[in-house]
Amino acid sequence: MTPSDTETRILEAAAELIAERGYTGTTTSAIAEAAGVNEVTLFRRFDNKAGILQALAVVAAASRGEFPPPDAVVPDDLRSTLRNLAVIEIQDAIASGGLVLRLTLEARSASEVQDAMSEIATSNLERMASFLRARQADGQLRPGIDARLLAEAFFGLTSTLVMQRSTLAEPDLPEEDDIEKLAGQIVDMLWSGVSPERGT
Repeated sequence: MTPSDTETRILEAAAELIAERGYTGTTTSAIAEAAGVNEVTLFRRFDNKAGILQALAVVAAASRGEFPPPDAVVPDDLRSTLRNLAVIEIQDAIASGGLVLRLTLEARSASEVQDAMSEIATSNLERMASFLRARQADGQLRPGIDARLLAEAFFGLTSTLVMQRSTLAEPDLPEEDDIEKLAGQIVDMLWSGVSPERGT
């Protein structure tokens, strides 16, 4: 179900405030004010702040769509496919960086944040692991390595790298022109350990 204009304004305001102040530091009154609605409207639409967070997670999952997306898959060229997926993951992490970074940092201390983040991360991880497991089965990837571990390594070198660079502020986040190069280097590192030529 697509959010209404009012719901969209509330979610956009919430995302911006949470990225700036964190989940626990953002009040429903501040979200309502930033969205140009009263707090009663916010509660009618989302029940509470946890409801807003859950809606943000649903919208994020819907906007991301299927992962790996079919249009990123290059037939008979897994290395190029992995490079395409790395580009997508880095771009997504940069686009949603502030919000995701704040929520990741708060996940341990706020159970509703942990629930929302866990749902998204587990879904992405399982889909990527399933894709990699299928590539192992058809001989395009080295067998004998746990596919979930491979998926974790992929995300660790893409989106988690962006979050780490965001927290350190140096080196800077890659510009659009540099993302392809960074993705290529990441895949080269992964490929050296997982290509079928490496054996078991």
